[in-house]
Amino acid sequence: MRFRNIILLVIILLPITVFSQTNNNYSKTNFIPPVNIPITTSGYFAELRDNHFHSGIDIRIGEKEGLQVYSPEEGEVSRIKIQAFGGGKNLYIKHKNGYTTVYMHLQRYCDKIEEYIRKYQYEKQTYEFDISVPKGELRFQKGELIGYAGNTGSSGGPHLHYEIRDTKTEHIINPQNFGLLIQDTNPPEIHSIMICPEGEYSKVEGEKWKKEYRIKKNEKEIGLKENDTIVVTNEVYLGIIAFDKSENSTGRNGLYSYKLIVDDKPIWYFKIDEFSFSDSRYVNACIDYEQYIKTGNRYLISKKLPNNLFSNFITDKENGIIDFEPNQVRKVVYELKDFAGNTTTFQFFLQSTPPTPTIVHYQKNENTYTHLFHWHTPNKIEDEDIKITLPKNALYDDAQVTYSKTKDTTNGSTIYNINSLSPLQLSMTLQIHVPESLITNPQLSSKLLVASLEDKHLYSIGGKIEEGSIIAKTNSFGSYLITFDTIAPTIEPKNFVSSRKIHSSQNTITVIIKDDLSGIAKYNGYINDKWVLMEYDGKSSTLIYNINKSELNLQENKLKVIVSDKSGNTTEKVFDIILP
Repeated sequence: MRFRNIILLVIILLPITVFSQTNNNYSKTNFIPPVNIPITTSGYFAELRDNHFHSGIDIRIGEKEGLQVYSPEEGEVSRIKIQAFGGGKNLYIKHKNGYTTVYMHLQRYCDKIEEYIRKYQYEKQTYEFDISVPKGELRFQKGELIGYAGNTGSSGGPHLHYEIRDTKTEHIINPQNFGLLIQDTNPPEIHSIMICPEGEYSKVEGEKWKKEYRIKKNEKEIGLKENDTIVVTNEVYLGIIAFDKSENSTGRNGLYSYKLIVDDKPIWYFKIDEFSFSDSRYVNACIDYEQYIKTGNRYLISKKLPNNLFSNFITDKENGIIDFEPNQVRKVVYELKDFAGNTTTFQFFLQSTPPTPTIVHYQKNENTYTHLFHWHTPNKIEDEDIKITLPKNALYDDAQVTYSKTKDTTNGSTIYNINSLSPLQLSMTLQIHVPESLITNPQLSSKLLVASLEDKHLYSIGGKIEEGSIIAKTNSFGSYLITFDTIAPTIEPKNFVSSRKIHSSQNTITVIIKDDLSGIAKYNGYINDKWVLMEYDGKSSTLIYNINKSELNLQENKLKVIVSDKSGNTTEKVFDIILP
């Protein structure tokens, strides 16, 4: 009897424990901040981004590059990665306490790292690389200079992207759990709340559609204010858009924790202290993806989708859905917190009314076929010249998928329209038949690719020829077609004119390189027939040579630039560089 009572007590306390959990498992460390300025942020840990949770914090550096970055603890460089896009100039330092710190978008590295990578780049004749550094090769003391913050890669402005990872699991952890202090006395702000019907006869204010409510800041504004009552029918779930601001910043950052409480009982809790890269795409299961596609607004929803396996998305046994007795009024409270403990609460009420049937009229399209895809099984669509397959668990919930074929009016190509408002967790495979005349033509077969068609623009997703078909993978529904890329990249001077003297104060020679479809694959620069390092900045499409007088050592020099795209098209240009 006593044992049974203990089990009953555990069952009763379990929801309370889950919804009030705090994380005290991180080892106390002596990490110091990576920068010597008061820390404010332009991006918060795990905030909602396109197809991923943000994996670090973005530290503001005063809108200019060159702020010194220091090692927060004794350690050694374990990895260096340089990309034209992504994190740009990346650095990984492994520490003895079991954690690795990561730095992205650096302007440049400290001298001893620069020397190390320059040797590697000239040996391999490459700017971009991703290498593991031998143990003990590059050691740093706590507080030692490691580099300078910048704007390389896909950065949208000068900042330092800073991460702390568990070295063994590679899980990303909120740096604030290790004592990193961010100036923040501002409570979170709620932008809007969305109420969503759940089920056939559910409604919001008499309508079957989702309704967005801006939060009123004053009586002159239209929207939802504290203690308002919204009339609903049957079951609903909620969505919220909220943000936080650090000191002296107008930028909107993500929050640390969200809690939804109905009649004084928590039904949904969302807080991320740590996550793995393999879980990052579950961000699309945590938001109302349909609303995001339609409006661009990312509502964090309370409803747990069947295949949402993200462990930080916690709901009650009703999966975050609110149900009602007839004419019942339920109190709803959102409780939002930032890491500093600043808290915002917002209370309103939902009142139920009896359901009434709704007649929905559908317009049939004879050329469009709708398929019901189940999230827990493999799914496929087969037509005479295409096979579309999705593996098991590629979806978060069952989804309506429409399929049709149309013709491209410019070249007559078949466009395969595979559309749904549902996101994908796993890739969809397209296997499209290729006419034999194209496969047997050596000048065209190597140029074939599959492209997505978005707003009349083509974006390559690649593809591989196998047994008369081209096979490609994609992470989203949309419109796709077979095309080919026979146009070579372009190369144009940016800050100089060929055969004219460069400026005496000039310290770089820059060319603009672009490709219209498959994308840049390789690029090389040569001065007087000797390979030189040119840095490729993808977002600005620039290839930059930092003038080295030991290389640019003649009065009249030849700069040769060779650029190839992913379809093998190549452009070569030679410029005369004349010193002042």
